[in-house]
Amino acid sequence: MRDTNGETRRERNEAFELLSPEAEVPEAGHALWDWFWDLRSAQAPGFSGPAPLSHQEVLAWVHLTGNLLRREDIAVLKAMDGRYCQAVEEETEAIRAREAG
Repeated sequence: MRDTNGETRRERNEAFELLSPEAEVPEAGHALWDWFWDLRSAQAPGFSGPAPLSHQEVLAWVHLTGNLLRREDIAVLKAMDGRYCQAVEEETEAIRAREAG
């Protein structure tokens, strides 16, 4: 996510010589990680941040890709999406605070 100056958090961290953590995905989670970002890439942005993935969107993605999901996979994807939406909201607030002050 870019601020009004077009700068991402990672770019800002690099400018101040701060580390940006990398996601550590266990080997068994690589498929879900890739699927999550594939689902997210097709998601239109909401007016106030990302909208959570709906069951209809997941179902359409399954039909389009031919990937097979178990209930457990869907639960993990929804949990990942919830955390993603929360992180974007937190970053949006941090950008607002930084630009206001």
